[in-house]
Amino acid sequence: MQKEQCFLLGKITKLHGYKGSMVLFIDSSTPQYFKHLESVFLEINQELIPFFFSQRGKLNGKKLIVTLEDINSEQATSLVGSSAYLPKEMLPSVAEGFYDKAIIGFKAISKGEVIGSIVDVIENTAQSLFLIEGERENLVPAVEAFIKEIDHQNKKVYLELPEGLLDL
Repeated sequence: MQKEQCFLLGKITKLHGYKGSMVLFIDSSTPQYFKHLESVFLEINQELIPFFFSQRGKLNGKKLIVTLEDINSEQATSLVGSSAYLPKEMLPSVAEGFYDKAIIGFKAISKGEVIGSIVDVIENTAQSLFLIEGERENLVPAVEAFIKEIDHQNKKVYLELPEGLLDL
């Protein structure tokens, strides 16, 4: 699997216990969407290697305790700090309310014009916000009403924004 065909899910942050279990931090505003994963790709020496879970704990916030098949506690230690990826086909659709860090770097387009690039998705309790940098910096609510389409292939987000929002 090529890195371009995947999105960054999160990272193995630390060991859990002494039997080789690890904490997979899911860097997503909707971590619950990924709580039933059966495998991930871990980046090792700039290559994505597939790993299957032999055990998976309950999701606690953004942390998922996992044990990988055929990985002992010594090998698990060497995996701490590895980035975890999933194929882009596993991204939830916009209709499911998924506006996540996977779209960082996408061009934001409103009324046929590029208004900038999405440089961050800021997660708030009320709603997430897109931080868009162009001629100026804009915060745009990441709500279904403003998002017409997300084109993952061409890395573009088409927005339908209310008049004057970008002037604030």
